[in-house]
Amino acid sequence: MEIQDKNQKKFNDYVVPDQGRILKVKKWLLDKKYLSKDSKLNILEIGYSKGGLLDNLSEFGSIKKYAIDIHHKDAEKDIIFFKCDCNNGFPDLDGEKFNIVFAGETIEHIFDDEQFLKNIHAILKKGGVVIITTPNLFFLPSRILFPFGVKPFFSWAEYHYHIYDIKTLSGLVKRSGYEIEKIKSTHLLISSRKFKLIGRFFEMLGNWFPKFGAHIILFAKKK
Repeated sequence: MEIQDKNQKKFNDYVVPDQGRILKVKKWLLDKKYLSKDSKLNILEIGYSKGGLLDNLSEFGSIKKYAIDIHHKDAEKDIIFFKCDCNNGFPDLDGEKFNIVFAGETIEHIFDDEQFLKNIHAILKKGGVVIITTPNLFFLPSRILFPFGVKPFFSWAEYHYHIYDIKTLSGLVKRSGYEIEKIKSTHLLISSRKFKLIGRFFEMLGNWFPKFGAHIILFAKKK
């Protein structure tokens, strides 16, 4: 499919800079017993980049891995990659349906976010899980600095077409045919990317107080 959204060119060589949200997603999937050494799952990552979820599942050899991105990406050899602009819907994907669809930092870049979620719903198996991560409008520093004319951290950008808080994203997900399983956040204030020990503490707080976190991590199941 032809790329229509030229605003996304800066992500041509994008690499996931912070593993915090990816590792929280992986941990939740392990805790919920979706992932095991013998898991025979179909997993799709929308908005694939190096260091994303699929790249962190190399030890699960029985998983069938698919990836989509608006740009061509050199994916690992065990990942079946499709280049497409998700504003046009999804390609056939070999006729597969999926147990898990992960859309990391993607939904805010999509013109019609509700249709995007409905398109995911159509390719999920019964009881399948969608995992959405996106910047949080009400990140604690953004709440503090907005009255002083500072634009919201992470959530505002010229290539973002939507800005979400937990209430807005939850309502959208429910309207699109899902039941919410869990909501977490990456971190409050700082992450362990630069500040190892204290960053881990604030990442833990992100699980307890997601409304104040930097990025929303939402897990939902297909009705």
